[in-house]
Amino acid sequence: MRALAWGLALSPLFPPLSLLSPFFLPQLRKLPKAAWVVLALYGLSLLLPALFVGKEALVLAALRLVYVLGLVGAGVALAPVGLGPLGYGLFALYLEALLASYLAFGDRVSSERLLHPYHSPVGLGFMGTLGLLLTLHLRYPWPFRLLLGLLGGTVLLLSASRGGLLALALGGAAGLLFQRRGWLALGAVGLLLLLAGTLEVPIAQRFFQTHLSGREGLWLAAYEVFQAHPLTGVGPYLLGDGLKGVLFGECFLFPFLEMRGVACPEALKPFGGLWVFAHNHLLQALGESGLFGAMGLLLLVGAFLAGAWGSGLLFSLFLAFLAMGMVDNPFSVPSPFRGEVFFLAGGMALLRGFRPPLALGLAGASAMLLSLPFLYLATRPAPPPPSLLYAAIPPGEGVGVVRLSGQGYRAQVWLCQKTCRRLGWEWDGEKPIVFAFPKDLPPGRYQVRILLFSQHRLAQRPRYALPFEVEVRP
Repeated sequence: MRALAWGLALSPLFPPLSLLSPFFLPQLRKLPKAAWVVLALYGLSLLLPALFVGKEALVLAALRLVYVLGLVGAGVALAPVGLGPLGYGLFALYLEALLASYLAFGDRVSSERLLHPYHSPVGLGFMGTLGLLLTLHLRYPWPFRLLLGLLGGTVLLLSASRGGLLALALGGAAGLLFQRRGWLALGAVGLLLLLAGTLEVPIAQRFFQTHLSGREGLWLAAYEVFQAHPLTGVGPYLLGDGLKGVLFGECFLFPFLEMRGVACPEALKPFGGLWVFAHNHLLQALGESGLFGAMGLLLLVGAFLAGAWGSGLLFSLFLAFLAMGMVDNPFSVPSPFRGEVFFLAGGMALLRGFRPPLALGLAGASAMLLSLPFLYLATRPAPPPPSLLYAAIPPGEGVGVVRLSGQGYRAQVWLCQKTCRRLGWEWDGEKPIVFAFPKDLPPGRYQVRILLFSQHRLAQRPRYALPFEVEVRP
């Protein structure tokens, strides 16, 4: 048991340790027979659609199934230990993130989103939420409990992850069903919002913004893939090929590495879709494995929730994952030991027991929760048409400025020749759009495209495009 505890504590720092999970497949024998049926149905929901897609999809589906079942088995083995050791690994992870961000930004660290060598800011924010939930529900020694809670809250604040804050709020509310400590989680949400509004932490102002950071474009692309392949999807890990270029280029690395000037090598670009996700778990499952695959995933989630019923910590964790799953993919695996926690906790939950009627009801509730973002988009009013006030586009290298009139638009800037690449992230269409051209551009004629998006429908495409021609001379 001591080795298992050490493994759980070290996994956030050394995520490849989770690749040992298939060795825990024999632990599945300890589960109730009803749980075996759920796992078998989940396996069929992965393998059968992939069988009709092709050999590559079938191999990837089999690998995912073995990995997930191994993680569930590892959770069964860890049940006597619990999730307590995870807090110590998260504590060290938080220190790594603070150090990495300081090395990257120096004194500007409070005005930039928190970074980590192998976590995105969104992922870091969710890891901060996990630490806070562990702090509230587990009996750590009080000095460590205080430090873990403070660092977890700091990481969530500096990551400016609205999804992480939503996960903490919903996870805390779920905890109220079984323990009063859920009020502490909701109090932490209020405290973080108060700090974001009063302290001089510019990046924390993102907590008060309602834009979706381009996720609706990914949702549209994933939905279109599902429309083209409604029964089988395109196969596990293959959906990203249909999403590339919506938010990023053909290939990207972790933000910390990109900040340090480490670009995606040419050899990896053909595989860039492997780590591009739909930023919504329901759409991810529909795009990868069609209706059958989505039903299998929802059934598994419902079974986890039913097994966790009565446990404040486990039920809070699963609701936090689901809340984050509306706008991200926190239980996709393999990951930097983020999704792995979901399936480890799932093994612990299934070992507690399994009630099929409750599982089916909670699976349906999970589907409704994951669908809420689409309801949000469908009910937003259309913004008025924008107009161009002025534009200054330099020939070649330099800084371009575009100003529009109109409200409710987000802007992206792309530079196109034979292919297109995105300049910067995105801008509020109500403010001046200031963008820099890449350095050392080869001579030739380029097109600058200002794409304007609104957030009022699921079928989200650029509503307007403003093209400008520029010429780079030798």
